[in-house]
Amino acid sequence: MINNSRFFASHVVSPPSSHPPSITLYQYAICPFCCKTKAFLGYLSLTYEQVEVNPLTKKELNQLNDKSYRKVPVAIIDGVQVNGSDEIIQYLLSSSQRENKNLILSKEEFISSPWVAFANDQLAPILYPNLCSTLSNSYRAFGYVHNVSDFSIPQRYLIQSLGSLAMYFAASKIKKKKGILNEREALHNALSKFENEGLVQNEFSSGKKDTPDLGDIAMYGVLKSVEGLPLQNEILPNDGSTINLWYDRMRAKTSY
Repeated sequence: MINNSRFFASHVVSPPSSHPPSITLYQYAICPFCCKTKAFLGYLSLTYEQVEVNPLTKKELNQLNDKSYRKVPVAIIDGVQVNGSDEIIQYLLSSSQRENKNLILSKEEFISSPWVAFANDQLAPILYPNLCSTLSNSYRAFGYVHNVSDFSIPQRYLIQSLGSLAMYFAASKIKKKKGILNEREALHNALSKFENEGLVQNEFSSGKKDTPDLGDIAMYGVLKSVEGLPLQNEILPNDGSTINLWYDRMRAKTSY
């Protein structure tokens, strides 16, 4: 049984529900938790302004009210700072009166999936050692910075060089902490578990034919963080497999 208690533990303040919320999202492009948040926003058809944070200086976070929080994602929702992907999702779900054609399930049904914790605690940590298994792979993963217009050209190369080096060593620590001997095998095992247990004879892990739940969104968002990188072609080949077809359905459902 996958423990999902952490997802329910966060303090939630109800946002206003009379109008579409104004959302600014502070993020890293390859952060799986940021991508999970964006998949959820896409599912609810919520628009948002995106701020790419410099992972070396994090100076973009200095404009926040709570400057003590130095992680991403952070969302400013109608002027209120909400820290963390699960907290952002809960904050938005707590507006029970907001009408949205996509949100068919109740809040309780929507967040009950055990695959949320699996995405957070198992899949996301495994991705880092796979993305940064070598210095060259890590350097390639940080190539996203060249698409960030707010970063100067010198900043882009500095972030790619130093950021990739830091992530390479951080990935090694994650492997040791999680007891991962072979990062590729661990990743394939995690995806096989989701495919064999979450998607058995179902189009979504929710068990519904046309409606994903938060478990689907969390798993999809985390995997979305490697899209466009060589790792994606290995773990999600366009081969008509169950998980590949599910991924395509989730892309259509979230428009992300």
